[in-house]
Amino acid sequence: TQVYVISFVCFLCPGMFNALNSLPTAGPSAQEVKDKQNAALYLCFAIMGLLAGGLNNILGPRILAAIGGTGYAIYAAAQYNIFKAQGGNDSAPIPDSANTFSIFSGAYIGLCAGMLWAAQGQICLTYPTESQKGTFFATFWVIFNLGAVLGNTISTALSWGAGSSGVAMNDAMYLIFIVLMAGGSIVAFLIQPPGTIIREDQTQVETPPTNVLREFVEVLKLFTNPAMLTILIPCMSSNWFYTYQFGPFGDNFSGRSNGLKAIFYWLAQAAGAWVLGNMFLDNTKYSRTTRAWTGCYIMIGTTIAFFGGGAAFQYASDSNGWFKKGNHIDAGDNFGQFFGPFILYICYGLYDAFFQVYTNYLIGAISNDSETLSRYAGFYK
Repeated sequence: TQVYVISFVCFLCPGMFNALNSLPTAGPSAQEVKDKQNAALYLCFAIMGLLAGGLNNILGPRILAAIGGTGYAIYAAAQYNIFKAQGGNDSAPIPDSANTFSIFSGAYIGLCAGMLWAAQGQICLTYPTESQKGTFFATFWVIFNLGAVLGNTISTALSWGAGSSGVAMNDAMYLIFIVLMAGGSIVAFLIQPPGTIIREDQTQVETPPTNVLREFVEVLKLFTNPAMLTILIPCMSSNWFYTYQFGPFGDNFSGRSNGLKAIFYWLAQAAGAWVLGNMFLDNTKYSRTTRAWTGCYIMIGTTIAFFGGGAAFQYASDSNGWFKKGNHIDAGDNFGQFFGPFILYICYGLYDAFFQVYTNYLIGAISNDSETLSRYAGFYK
């Protein structure tokens, strides 16, 4: 039940954020502001992510998720403020006040995201039994990504009639995002204290007393933990490929086509998470070692195949000048041109689901201790 609650919080907050962030901005000046906004976001996310595991052990996941959810509505409001400041003119300058608010919102959502994902990590990694590690995280990932599916479906439906040159967002769409994101913080109050949770095997989640000094020391110790050092490269690569997929790759498409491909990207995320997490990683017909190594081979194979295909697409589009500025792929005008990159983008979504489920499965396999997994989850984010 608690996994469903945190899943729905993330459905409304980062799920809707992913939908909003995977859509192109209206013009180059807005994109420049969005880049600064996201730079502030990930800087603060990195700092808070590291500290939030300890903070979660002190304050509990309910408080962290409720506070963490507030940043998403502020972020959407800042995006809407830029949209209104330009008055529908892509080339219009953006006032300094709107620029400043946008960067502030990026920093604030970064702090909030660190808190929310630490709470999520503790719940999804601590509450399952040994045979449910993949299933619990996969369940979360499916529900969470359906938020992005819903957000992109609404925005695509509203923007499709505007044609290939139309923008993907309007006043109504921004307001829908803001209201739904604000609802995530309210849902977070349904989260129960970890110490009240009894797992399916009748063991109780233990939450020993802690304090700020102890948590700070334990967080520093993570940098000497061999298991955590092993996942440093996955830590870095995850949000690296997001930046490419939602940025330069998405620039090849018209506004409405971006929304259309994003719907299936997030659907692929949901399907991929369930297939790997529930149907394979928790399949007790095979030993845990066999499942772990096979999962590693799947990651190697899909990395080479999907990103190799992506490299070929990028090279061909650059060298042939297919998608010069203003010459965007549009599903309505030329579906044949859209189909190949569309399938590639679905593969990217499938890959991200495999990546996140597998990495979190490994982290969850290291320990069952609530405090420890809270710190591990924060360290990964």
